[in-house]
Amino acid sequence: MELERFKELHARFYGKELPEEVVQSEAYEAYADAIHEDEACYNWATVEKLKSKGFDYNTYCCLMMADKVFQSLDEDGETKYGDADVIINKWDEGLYGIPIHDGGASMVVINYCPWCGNRLSK
Repeated sequence: MELERFKELHARFYGKELPEEVVQSEAYEAYADAIHEDEACYNWATVEKLKSKGFDYNTYCCLMMADKVFQSLDEDGETKYGDADVIINKWDEGLYGIPIHDGGASMVVINYCPWCGNRLSK
């Protein structure tokens, strides 16, 4: 999908309660496919989301890492614990880890980004 068309659809659909007939429409299906399958569309939408939340995504090795760290934070910017949807955490000490969802606060420390392969700096 052309990025300009995606931006139009994003403005129409993102962050809104949509009736079922809209969610079942060809336009919405094309929008959803683009955000999952087109890197330019995903990157643009992710940057827009992170910017709107005041999250400094530029300090991360890649956009996917920035997005996953953002998703690991609560409304106050604190690390969420016990949330099975969290797949990466970053601690103030500069450590990154994959949480072990066993009811505790255990994690596996990682030194390389799972998405881009870059060494994670502290």
